[in-house]
Amino acid sequence: MPLTNEEQKSILHNNPIEGVDFIDGLNRFNGQVGIYMRIIRSFVNNTPKTLELLAALDIQNPEDYTVRVHGLKGSCYGISAIAQGDLAKTLEFASKDSDWEKVERDTPKLIESVNKLIADLDDLIRMIDTNAEASKDKRPIVDAPDKEVIQSLLEATKCFDIDAIRSSIDELDKAVYSFDPKLVIDLNQNLMNFRYDLIEDKANELLSSY
Repeated sequence: MPLTNEEQKSILHNNPIEGVDFIDGLNRFNGQVGIYMRIIRSFVNNTPKTLELLAALDIQNPEDYTVRVHGLKGSCYGISAIAQGDLAKTLEFASKDSDWEKVERDTPKLIESVNKLIADLDDLIRMIDTNAEASKDKRPIVDAPDKEVIQSLLEATKCFDIDAIRSSIDELDKAVYSFDPKLVIDLNQNLMNFRYDLIEDKANELLSSY
C-alpha cells in the first residue's frame, strides 16, 4: 500500500534540507504531502534549464535576465525554498537597478545554491519512492542480513560456485534491508555481469559491520 500522508510527513521532518521550510511548504498545501511533492518533482525536473539560461548571462539583454531570475524566485518560494528565493529576489532587484557588478558576482552563488537544492530534493524524492516501494513489499524489513548467509555468500564467491552464490542471494531476497533496499538487486546485477570481485567486496563489507 502507498505511504500515508503522516508517513511522508515523517520523512520530510526527519530529512531537513538547507534553505527549505517544509512546515511552511506543507501549510501552503493544507498539509497534503502528495500535492507538495508533485510541485517539488516539477521543480527538480524543470529548474536545471532555468539555471542554464541564467549561467549564459548577457548584460546586453537585462530584461531577459530579470524575467528569468524572477521566475526562479517564484519557483523557489513555491516550494518554500526561502533562502534560495531570497537570493534570487536580491538579484532580481539588482538587475532592475542595473547593478550588473552584483549580478555578475552573485549569480554563480545562486546557481550553485539551487543546484545543491535540486540534488538534495532529488535524494528526498528517491527516499520517498524507495519507502513507498518497500511498503508494497510483503517481505519483512530488517536492519541487517543474516550473518551466516553473508558468510556463505563470501565463501561461494571465493570458490566461484555460481549455484551457491545464487542460492545465497535468493536467501537474502527473503527480506528488505533498511540500510540498502537495493542490496539484492545490486548483487544479482553483479552476478549477471560476472563481477564476483564486487560481490566479494560487498560480503566483506557486510561482515565487517557485525
